[in-house]
Amino acid sequence: MIVNIPILLIQTISNGATMSRDMMPTLYNWMSYISPMYYSVQGHFANIFGNISQMPYIFSMIAIGLVSMLINIAIITFASKKESTEIVQNDKNSTPIMERQ
Repeated sequence: MIVNIPILLIQTISNGATMSRDMMPTLYNWMSYISPMYYSVQGHFANIFGNISQMPYIFSMIAIGLVSMLINIAIITFASKKESTEIVQNDKNSTPIMERQ
């Protein structure tokens, strides 16, 4: 929860609904490029006002989702291999439950 609240606040400010990307400070401007919230708000604005196409924002949201999914898969793959190796090593060093009694 301590990590989630600052991330949520940064995404809320950098989503582009309260201020444009040109007016944002550096941190929020940088975060708007990698935040799916910015692209969803801009796609919604394009849908409401109808002056531009919303497809670039939809493709950007899909790209961010795919990249984050690949990063999560890589983290889980490497973390689970490390944990399974540690479990196997710990099992070799311990005695079975029946022999302890």
